[in-house]
Amino acid sequence: MSKPCVTIELASHLHDYLYHEFKMPPNSDGVNITSAHEIGKMVQAMITVSDRPRSLGLKDNPITLYLPISEWNHRIFDENFLYIPEWKQRMLQEYIEASYRLKIREYFLAGYERGYKQDKIIKAFLCAYDIKNNSINYDAIKKYDYRNRQKVIREVNSDIQLSIF
Repeated sequence: MSKPCVTIELASHLHDYLYHEFKMPPNSDGVNITSAHEIGKMVQAMITVSDRPRSLGLKDNPITLYLPISEWNHRIFDENFLYIPEWKQRMLQEYIEASYRLKIREYFLAGYERGYKQDKIIKAFLCAYDIKNNSINYDAIKKYDYRNRQKVIREVNSDIQLSIF
């Protein structure tokens, strides 16, 4: 029996993020999802079964997600076709993107707390998560940090305004 899997569309930087989160080598043909991880739980929640194969048009960045087999789901996986509908794929993509942004935020908070400059933190993040270090990924992470810092500034301003009045 082959391992059950689904293929979804996902941005390439999120491929690298999933490889890191699930401890897979970057040259793998897919990601082995575990139910011990929040993303793995979300993927399993998005699985839909069908009695006949579904044809989903994949675009530029497909990734294969291999699902864990357990005592309660092995029959379902054996006897049905698995897929994630496009609307659920969109929800899953947004969930993975949000998880990625939270990791970036945590990374920057820890880096700034230790006194590192933004450039060093970005390069360290790209290296740690084995994300291709190109200008697009670099600038995207820099933009996430900028937006997070602007949000903190607005919150501080709001807090000060409330304490004045």
